[in-house]
Parts: sequence; structure tokens; C-alpha cells
Amino acid sequence: MPLLRASSTALRRSHRLISAFAVDQPIRYHPPIDNAVPWNKLLRDHIAGSRPGLALALYRLMRALSPVLPNSYTLPLALRAAPSWRLASAVHAHALHLGLQAHPDVAGQVLAAYARLGRAAEARRVFDALPVRRSTLSWNTLISACSVGCDPDAAWAAFARMVVAGTRPDAVTWTTLLSAHARCGRHPEALRLFGDMHRSGCEGNAEAVAVALSACPYAGGPALAKGRSIHAYAFVKGVVHAYLFVTNSLVCMYGKLGEMEAAEKVFLDAGPKKNAVTWNALITSYAAAGLCGEALGVLAQMEQCGGMVAPNVVSWSAVIGGFASSGDMEQALQLFRQMQKQWLLPNVVTLATVLSACTELLALRLGQEIHGHTIKAALDWHSLVQNGLVNMYGKCGRVAAARKVFDRMKSRDLISWNSMIGSYGTHGLCDEALAMFEDLTRATVEPDGVTFVAVLSACSHTGRVAEGRCLFNQMVREHKISPTMEHYTCMVDLLGRAGLLKDVFDLIETMPMRPDLCVWGALLNSCRIHGDAAVAEAAIAKVLQVDTETTGNHTLITNLYAACGMWDDSKRVRVMTREAGLRKNPGQSWIEVRNKVFAFTAGSAPPSEAEEVFRVLDDLYGEMEDEKRAMYDAIANIV
Repeated sequence: MPLLRASSTALRRSHRLISAFAVDQPIRYHPPIDNAVPWNKLLRDHIAGSRPGLALALYRLMRALSPVLPNSYTLPLALRAAPSWRLASAVHAHALHLGLQAHPDVAGQVLAAYARLGRAAEARRVFDALPVRRSTLSWNTLISACSVGCDPDAAWAAFARMVVAGTRPDAVTWTTLLSAHARCGRHPEALRLFGDMHRSGCEGNAEAVAVALSACPYAGGPALAKGRSIHAYAFVKGVVHAYLFVTNSLVCMYGKLGEMEAAEKVFLDAGPKKNAVTWNALITSYAAAGLCGEALGVLAQMEQCGGMVAPNVVSWSAVIGGFASSGDMEQALQLFRQMQKQWLLPNVVTLATVLSACTELLALRLGQEIHGHTIKAALDWHSLVQNGLVNMYGKCGRVAAARKVFDRMKSRDLISWNSMIGSYGTHGLCDEALAMFEDLTRATVEPDGVTFVAVLSACSHTGRVAEGRCLFNQMVREHKISPTMEHYTCMVDLLGRAGLLKDVFDLIETMPMRPDLCVWGALLNSCRIHGDAAVAEAAIAKVLQVDTETTGNHTLITNLYAACGMWDDSKRVRVMTREAGLRKNPGQSWIEVRNKVFAFTAGSAPPSEAEEVFRVLDDLYGEMEDEKRAMYDAIANIV
């Protein structure tokens, strides 16, 4: 067989792989090389003690001292210790060299290793080489490989083969098939399979119930009714109180569906057996529902309980993320500081959330500090963190730093490209944004609607009408993306700034949806820039017809009339705005001092902590006055 002829080459390659992994794992004692039994016992002890590195080092030493010493008991143990598919394939090559690849224990463990590591293609080849009478365990392992590899279609195909072969699926089979669909976002299909499982006569297990519950919030339709139905089934079967992970799944399911009373009831019914996961599920539910105060209260309760249910990084990340999602960035950053005082190391979710808060507040210095945290924690390689850094540096005006992070990324997703293009566009670097868009297309990454909003916005800021029109047509014709209101707003702004107001009106007339206030606002702003009262009159009529609750466009209309010298009309709109009870949102500004953000709102009392800011301002004013007097004295002496 070709596979056997290549086994010696594969064996040499596999030995190098094992050596590279285990080079820093010294073995000071080893049994004699005339018997594999004591070696196997040591291997088993290392694996049982969660020491896979030592187990692989011992296996490497066995091969170095006597390549034929490992037997059908050794290889399955080494496969269990393999942390990557490359190392698993190295042990597989050794099995081929020894002629043990067909041994049931070795073949089963090779299949299990590939399944555990998500290598569905390799697992399928090993499975097809098994004897014709395959066990239920073998079929389940193959389906599990497809599930871990996020290939629900292949999992379903393996399931169908299993049924045709006459092997009856058990509860583990169905649970694995459910997981394959749920983890890949096919939630309606997962719930349908849960029903098929019961109709087939299989009672299922607690794991299947937990998977079905996790799919309910995303299944659409009567999701809550489905969740309650599964809850009732689980209660009848006695798995709700018998398995805490089912309780945790129920809390998550009700919380994600906004049924906080039901989530609280399940949480309280769990009694004293609640673990940290249960508490975190309730915190996450409150945070997702925007009930940040309640989430913070549960976190405080966890701190009082202490012990095994003390808040962990997941608890803090959920609360921080809740405040950030609600727009309270200052509180999110303050909680992050409190988390640091607890000596808890942040994870990628925490760091990405805090970077998002820094971006919203334009807190560059704090963002740079978080960047330092990511490097120190060796998390700066994660795409979630890298995308957050690109966005933070870009929004804060450090485009070169954003590009530096972007260039160091080993793998870029569409969010990475969109963030970088958006950074260039925001700061008027249209040439760079267009070049980045060309790089994206050459990288065979398919752009989406967000990509075109970013690049059209870049063209709008720099008056690149021809390029903007070309991109808009390319979006529709080549990429088959239907323009949204944002795309039309960008085009109206682009054409309007260039003074092509007639083209703007023609574009608005062809829109498949009713223009919103952003579109009319972009046109009004263009009329103000070019002083075109005639076009503005038609747009104003539309705005006053639609806009009844906001003041932004009313203010723009007032200023537009005033700029054109139409004072009576300006006064009329101002009076209309006042009589409607509309008030302009007060302006806000903020400043970052010593990694703390101070927000100021027009017409409101300054924050109590701002005394230091005002003291610094007084010092600056004093220095400016001193310089001014010194300059006047110098001028007087010259004269």
C-alpha cells in the first residue's frame, strides 16, 4: 500500500514533531527497555495527572531507545496526550510503521484523537478503514469529528450512513448531531432534530436537553413557547434538578429571551447547589437585558458569598460588557479598574470590551495601556483584540498605529479590513482607503455592506465623486449587495458636497425605500454649503412633514434660512420648534486626565472630580496671561 511505503518517511517526520514538542520535558528515570508494561503504567499515570507534556516526552524516549518498544497499549495513551492534530498524525504514522493501525484499540483512539481535534477528513479515512461491522461508538466518534469541525452537513451524512448500515442511534448519537447543528448556528434544525429524536423512540439525555435549550433563543418564531416546552419535558424527566448544567442552560435561555422573572425563579429554585456558572448565567442575562444595576448587584452578592462562587473574569466581563452596551462607558472603565484591583487577569472578551469603551470615549492613553495589557498577557495575537486595537487607534486619530497592528495580523477577517478602511476614511485619507479596498479584493475577501459604507464615506469626505459612483455601481452589480439607507446617505452627501444637487434629487427619487431624516439632513447640509434656497425649499417641506421629534434638522433649517437672508422663515421654524416642545440635546465634551475620563455637559454642573481639571486650567490661564504680559513688555521696549 502507498501509505505503508511512505510510513518510514512519515515516521521520521513524526519523530521530529514529537521531539519539538517534548524537548523541554526531561525524563530523569525510565524503566528497562525489554518490557513495555512499566512504560505504559508511567504513561497512564502522567495522563491521569494531567501531565500530557511528560507523557509525550516519555513516549519520545521509548521511540528513541527502541522504536519497536511501544505496543498497542502505548499508542492509545500517546494519542490521548497529543494536543494537536500534527502530533496525533505523528503517532498515527508510528502505528502504521509498527503495523498496529488495524488494532481495535489503536484504530479507535486514532479516530477519537482526530475527532477531538476537529479533523473530520482524517477521521473519515480512519473510519472507512475500520472493519465492516462498526460499533455505535465508532459512528458516534465520526459524527463528533464533524461536529467539532463545524460541519453539520457531514455530520448528518454520517448519521444517515449509520442508519442505513443498520446501527441504531443512541442518546449520544443524537446529542452529538444536535451539537453539530447548534454550534454552527443552525438552531431551527437543532430543535427539529430534538423532536425527531423523541419520535424515533430515543429518550435522549440531559446533554441533549441543554443543547436544545441553548438553541431556543436563536430559533425564531415562538422561541419562548419552545423553550417552555423543553423546560416542561426536562422537569418531567427529572433532569432539571439532577443536572446543574441543565439549570444553567435554563437561566441562559430565559435571560436571552428577556424573561427575567422566569430566569430568576430557576436560579432561586437551584438552591445552595448553585455554582459560579449559575451566577454568571444570571449576571449575563441581566446585562443582556440592559439591567446593569441588577447585574452589578448579583456581582456584589457573589463577592459576599466568596469561596467557589467568588466572581471570576467571566462575571466581571459580563457586567463590564453590559454597561458598555448601555452606553455608560465611564462605569465600564471604572469596573475594569475594580477588576484589576482584585488581581483577576482579563480575557480577550474583557479586553475587547474595554477597548470598545476607550474608542467611544476617544481615551487614547487608556487604550494604549490596554494594548500593553494584551502584550503582557500574550493575548495581542487574538483577532478579537487585534480588531479592537485597529478600531481604537483609528478612531483616536492614530492611523499609523492602527495600520501597524493591522500589518502584524496573521489572519484578517472582514471586520479587520472594514476597521482599517473606516479609519482611513474618517480622517480624510481617501487614497489609502481606496488602496486598502483594492487590497481586500485581491485577498479574495468578499466585501459586505459595511465595507462599502466605509469606502463611500471616505469618497464623500474628499469629494471623489467619480470613484464613489463607480463603487456604488460595483456594489450593486458585481457584489449583488442591495443599497441600504446608509449607502444612499453617503451618496447624497458625496453628490451634495460636490454641488450636484439635481443629481441628488434624482437619486432620492429612485430610492426603493422612503428617505429618512439622515438622507434629507445630508441634502439640507449641502444646500447650506452651496446656498441653494430653491432645492432647500423642497427638502425642507419633506423634513417638516416627517420630522416631529428631533431638533437636529430643525436647527439646520433655521440656520439655512438665516444664511440665505430669509429671516422671517428662520424665525418661523424656530417658533415652530419651540411650540412643539422640542429641545436641542445639550453638547458634551470630555477630557482624559491620568487615565480617568471627565465628562462635561452644557448647562449642567461639572462632575465633583473635575476640580483638578479646573485647577490645571487656571494654571494654564495664568501662564498664558504671564506670557501675554511678557510679550507686551517686550514690544514696548522695542518701540
